[in-house]
Amino acid sequence: MAGEINKSCGLDIHKRFLIATILIRSGEKQLQHFDRNEDVILSLRNWDASEKCDVVACESTSDFGVPIHDSLIKHLPFIVGNIRD
Repeated sequence: MAGEINKSCGLDIHKRFLIATILIRSGEKQLQHFDRNEDVILSLRNWDASEKCDVVACESTSDFGVPIHDSLIKHLPFIVGNIRD
């Protein structure tokens, strides 16, 4: 991932829902709430693809983010941070 990041997506992953935030270099911000159900990964991937984010970043202290990571890592750079580590 070289160069400037013009659009990034941050994920706040919880047991029953997740919140995705897109930050654009111009200062614009978009929020989207997703319920954690069987369609969440497809919905999130389609939303992120339509927004054309350069990178996705999330903080996860449990395994709730694993299926999301595994689905998105094939399509764009994905950064996972864990406050314990």
